[in-house]
Amino acid sequence: MGQPLTRKQKQVCDLVTRGLGSKEIAARLGIGPRTVEGHRLAIYRKMGVNNAVQLTRKTMEMAE
Repeated sequence: MGQPLTRKQKQVCDLVTRGLGSKEIAARLGIGPRTVEGHRLAIYRKMGVNNAVQLTRKTMEMAE
């Protein structure tokens, strides 16, 4: 992993790996869906993945 995730990115990452969509995440965090999408893209870039499935796998590997 390159740069560390911000606090908000960690929150979004946690919810993405739990299977929530951008609209659901936005509602839970009180931010807009487009803001969530921006966080997702930044998370994917920082984590070196291309989608939520890869992100979930990577976070599971890191937890082991």
